[in-house]
Amino acid sequence: MVRYATLLALVVLTGCGYHLAGEQRGLPDDIHSLSVGTVVNRSQEYGLEKTLAFAFEREIHERGHFQLIEDPAGGDAVLTGTIRDIRVRPVAFDANDQAVQYQLTVILDLTLTRHSDGQVLWHVRDLSELDEYSVSSNVVVTSSATFQQSTLNASDVQNPQFTHIQLAETERRRALTRLLKQAVRDAYNQMVEAF
Repeated sequence: MVRYATLLALVVLTGCGYHLAGEQRGLPDDIHSLSVGTVVNRSQEYGLEKTLAFAFEREIHERGHFQLIEDPAGGDAVLTGTIRDIRVRPVAFDANDQAVQYQLTVILDLTLTRHSDGQVLWHVRDLSELDEYSVSSNVVVTSSATFQQSTLNASDVQNPQFTHIQLAETERRRALTRLLKQAVRDAYNQMVEAF
């Protein structure tokens, strides 16, 4: 009975399109190389388009399914996109009604287009990823890389207002980096593995 139930579950899952990551490619067989083209940044976060483009290039290179062509005019297909928005909102507060945890959301539109004929091979609109980060005005980690690289210095630690703002910004940037990596990973999986 257990074998029958397992076999039935496998048949159902296979019929629904589920498979192991890396097992199947969802792009046409003539696509062997990818390039990253223009990324438009409509958020208020300066330079984020370069960070996202670089993250896609790194993901393509590290996955190894496709050759990465650095020239946006090269490759069998080009990935382009728009960063539509970056949203930050407080989600937890301390006893003094100060925000101690924030939710960070990125919203992307992405398109993969075949170079030879301009056919859209994959498109996603409103891809939304979120992450959370915490801040605390009472904690300064003097051994942290941020402190060591002079983003913070010893005199700043004496000013609780500055330290709180600086640590919050540091944590926000770390969360944004994590968020972009996750967005790129999820987009790549959707694009390449036909989920």
